[in-house]
Amino acid sequence: MEPDFSLLNLTNVDMTRKKLVVSLIMCIMIILASCGGGKSTGSKETAETPEATATVSLSIEGMTCTGCENTICTSLEKIPGVKSVTASHTDGNAVVEFEPGKVDTVMLKEAVNATGYKALKTSAVESTLNE
Repeated sequence: MEPDFSLLNLTNVDMTRKKLVVSLIMCIMIILASCGGGKSTGSKETAETPEATATVSLSIEGMTCTGCENTICTSLEKIPGVKSVTASHTDGNAVVEFEPGKVDTVMLKEAVNATGYKALKTSAVESTLNE
């Protein structure tokens, strides 16, 4: 006697679709579990106090293209306390906003010199209070 499969009536196409749906659901569940669903767990947000910043312009010798600018920016942005960097090979300088308690101009010059360019001089642009 042959078994009755009429109740199941699943073709290969139906099985493939069901496997695809199950796989998709599992992927979504894994993604949500790994990133926490975008919700913070156990940490409270605290209001940050505005920190005083200083902005200086560094004269830099040796920059010839936007690749040079990117190298300078990347190097300076790695320094803890540097808030922003804008470099210009046409002007031969970089403008750096930083926290004076964490960074000084000597550190900025050393970072530039370590990339193979030469930091010549610094000049203060302004001091601000971030809001």
